[in-house]
Amino acid sequence: MSSLAEQTSDLVSRIECGDAFAESELVERYSRSIKLILLKRTGSIQLANDLCQDTFVIILKKLRAGDLKNPRSLSAFIRQTAVNISIDHFRKEKRYIHQDDGTISLHHSHRDHKAREIDNKTTRAVLEDALDKLAMSRDREILRRFYLADEDKNEICRDLELSSTHFDRVLYRAKQRMRALINQQKGLKSMLFGGLFDG
Repeated sequence: MSSLAEQTSDLVSRIECGDAFAESELVERYSRSIKLILLKRTGSIQLANDLCQDTFVIILKKLRAGDLKNPRSLSAFIRQTAVNISIDHFRKEKRYIHQDDGTISLHHSHRDHKAREIDNKTTRAVLEDALDKLAMSRDREILRRFYLADEDKNEICRDLELSSTHFDRVLYRAKQRMRALINQQKGLKSMLFGGLFDG
């Protein structure tokens, strides 16, 4: 078993045993990528932060209970939980109105819809520009496809001829280089994320 897989398995085991430091390590390791996923899905920094907190509350509860049978699937488990939480949020937040013709539609103004569309496009454009600054083409491709295009991990692995474990290592290193790039660019972190990674 690879070093990364061993570390993940050890982290899960420590959380099952009630290790508070392990729980903090989990949040530190995964919160940035989860917030990026949620930012892409919601277009709102504040909502992404709130849903990220909800995600880790649920994840930690399940890990403490020993619900994750395969520790090597931890990344996918956290990611899918975040996606499910975002889906549930919008399902609950929808407000429906009945039209005279009997159809049902969302009760959102055209202006609100256009504002959200513009915000999403702006966020995506800035993220795309930041990705283009990465030196390694594989870093750009894997981050763009996994986070921005929301493509399936298995599909990316097949196209890039990577094993699941190798994919996790490549993704981790790409995120580290992306983080270093953002931190080096004056004002880029604030422009991209505002308070997304505070705290």
